[in-house]
Amino acid sequence: MGNFVSRVRSFGRSAFRFSLLATGMMMLVSCSVAPTAPTHRLLMHRAMIDFTGLRDIMHIPTVKVSWSPPIGWDRLTTKKTALYTNEQWRSPSSHTGVGVAYIKLPIPITADMITWFAKNEYCKKSDDGRIIAQWTDSLGRPWFECENNKYHVRGYAITRGLEAWIVYSGYRTANAPDPAEISLAMRSAETIVPGVTASPSTQPTVAQR
Repeated sequence: MGNFVSRVRSFGRSAFRFSLLATGMMMLVSCSVAPTAPTHRLLMHRAMIDFTGLRDIMHIPTVKVSWSPPIGWDRLTTKKTALYTNEQWRSPSSHTGVGVAYIKLPIPITADMITWFAKNEYCKKSDDGRIIAQWTDSLGRPWFECENNKYHVRGYAITRGLEAWIVYSGYRTANAPDPAEISLAMRSAETIVPGVTASPSTQPTVAQR
């Protein structure tokens, strides 16, 4: 899943350039960007998730989320740049991962814009990349699903003012997909709620990339 992290970095630069170009227009029309998926709806959604195989909910301050990562998966070293911070848990087989990238924005932009940049950076810049699907769920989260000859990634974006999150899960396409790992990663991604503080718990051992 390391390739996805590098794509997030490239995405961050593109988003910054785009946001600078958009600043003038947004100031002229004085538009406000509504937050994606209100927190109370995300909490209600999380309460209905099957937590089998997932850790207790913990607060991850580096990316400002509360989250229930998979039990027995390794927390990779936090990836932090001037543009974004990325946290990812990797399965014991190292073939499947789930993560979240936290981005500070110079101006508010919509979650649709964040998703558009993410899917273009991850899929369209790769000769073998393709967008499998894109949709908006009942919570208002814009989703994308992409694949290239190395990775299959499924994710969505959430915005809160000058903050944005890309939540994703995926697996290496070079290996036979493990349905159990993929399902666990997807359920873990659904437990992520931005900006919610939970009681901190003991952090898992950090594994090197």
